[in-house]
Amino acid sequence: MKVPLLDLKPQYQALKKELDEALINVAESQYFILGPEVDGMEKEFEQFLKVKHALGVSSGTDALILALMALGIGEGDEVIVPTFSFFATAGVVARLNAKPVLADCEPVTMNIDPNDIEHRITKKTKAIIPVHLYGQSADMGAIMQIARKHNLYVVEDGAQAISAQYKDGRAVGTIGDFGCYSFFPSKNLGCFGDGGLLVTNDDKMEHTAHIMRVHGGEPKYYHSVLGGNFRLDAIQAAVLRVKLPHLD
Repeated sequence: MKVPLLDLKPQYQALKKELDEALINVAESQYFILGPEVDGMEKEFEQFLKVKHALGVSSGTDALILALMALGIGEGDEVIVPTFSFFATAGVVARLNAKPVLADCEPVTMNIDPNDIEHRITKKTKAIIPVHLYGQSADMGAIMQIARKHNLYVVEDGAQAISAQYKDGRAVGTIGDFGCYSFFPSKNLGCFGDGGLLVTNDDKMEHTAHIMRVHGGEPKYYHSVLGGNFRLDAIQAAVLRVKLPHLD
């Protein structure tokens, strides 16, 4: 007998009625990209994570690249990333023509080692991307102390750890300048395709990321900055709104 590595059918069957109703509501509303479903999802995540701003985006990878773009990371800059993570953590840095600099991981948690971060900092370093693996928070107290000491941005990669908390009770992803989450179907909170979330407590950073989410247009069709197509679709938002209350 073949046993699948991951079988999502039981989860769907347990929430089938709610999920089917949510999908039908989106079809009947004819709002498929952003719109009221995404707006509602964002507000619910702000409450759940106790964070000021949440932006629904097209994937966890796009959340990372949007965060770096909003912070002005680009050619000639260096961003410190852990040696152990999914490729996207370093890949988004390279996509912006910046240089990913690898810092070693702690042997028990496999999260980035704050002590090694300091050894990797140069005059070109602009940001640190700590990754919270397997629901375990990185040592954010030490990381934030290093970042503030050297005037660096912190972009948290919480793709595998939404709802996990740092030891002071704050949700991972809400401590640094930006936090990024993935809703790929196999994550602990997954949608029916690709989806992600970008969060911040900084009004100015949120404003910049919000504009860049749709090609840098403000108002619509007037573009003062270069952005991208990082929009979340309403179907994924509707699925996440059904699943979120069951996460914890």
